[in-house]
Amino acid sequence: MIVRALLFASLVCTAPAALGAEPWPGTEPLRFEAGSAAGGILDLVPRVLSPYLTASLGVPVVVENRPGAGGNIAAAFVARAKPDGHTLLITGSNQAVNPTLLPNPGFDYERDLAPVSMLLLPKMLLVAAPAFPAKTITDVIEMAKQKPNSVSIASSPIGTPNYLGAEMLVQYGNIKLTVVPYDGIAQAMPDLIANRVDLAVGTMSSLLALVRSRTLKALAVLSTQRSTLAPDIPTSAEAGLPAMQIEGWICIMTTGGTPAAIVARLDREFAKVLSMPAVRDAFAKRGIETFYMNSQQLRKFLRSEAARFSSLIKHSRAARPPP
Repeated sequence: MIVRALLFASLVCTAPAALGAEPWPGTEPLRFEAGSAAGGILDLVPRVLSPYLTASLGVPVVVENRPGAGGNIAAAFVARAKPDGHTLLITGSNQAVNPTLLPNPGFDYERDLAPVSMLLLPKMLLVAAPAFPAKTITDVIEMAKQKPNSVSIASSPIGTPNYLGAEMLVQYGNIKLTVVPYDGIAQAMPDLIANRVDLAVGTMSSLLALVRSRTLKALAVLSTQRSTLAPDIPTSAEAGLPAMQIEGWICIMTTGGTPAAIVARLDREFAKVLSMPAVRDAFAKRGIETFYMNSQQLRKFLRSEAARFSSLIKHSRAARPPP
């Protein structure tokens, strides 16, 4: 079901001061198509940004939720929209995974979708149950090599960042783990906290509070650099696994064929919004780091991630024959 949230002109009265005076093409609402249900991060991001975009562009902002098919329902809607820059896809790492998982979506990923801006780079954490003896990724690998399948890890559906993080640990650590499937990381939390499953991978925004309260143990940030929000947690690269890198990044795309000038204008708007301390603070309070890339940088990044995840998935447990 599509959930709509229309921020009318009354919102402008309480919105921040306008970011610029450039006239926006047309007066139609700016529509964000989110490939998730209301309440998730893809739904949250445009709602945080909406007041600023409304004030700057002078048009209302609509958030429409189109969950399903790993985000491809929303992507297909944007791919077939009028190429005028008024319809935006708010998407994440699934955009780089879906070309491998869903090779025939009914549209062309490169031709029919145009990158606009990278917005956020939520770090992913590898966490452990409170009674699990390992303190580092190195400890986990040593335990798993001494006794294969003795360590369990929660995993979300194929293609999700949680799934990919678990696969990276298996492949790059060259170990065998007992993988316990869940619908999502939230569903795994009761078992993890109760020590019924040993490990899980999730976003810092969803796990850091549990780490700080000592409900869970953080073993590593799955990145080459420590997070500014949790600089005390070591990285997977520091443990000798630089390839074990994944972020739950969030980016904006629009319909392919949209004039370059309109894409550039949108890109400038998102760059300005992300530079605002109030916006950065709003995300930081939720454990999310802002990270901007322009449209050209984003295009290269998407291609690189698609190639990386394609290799990972093709060698994943989903592709391996059963024992």
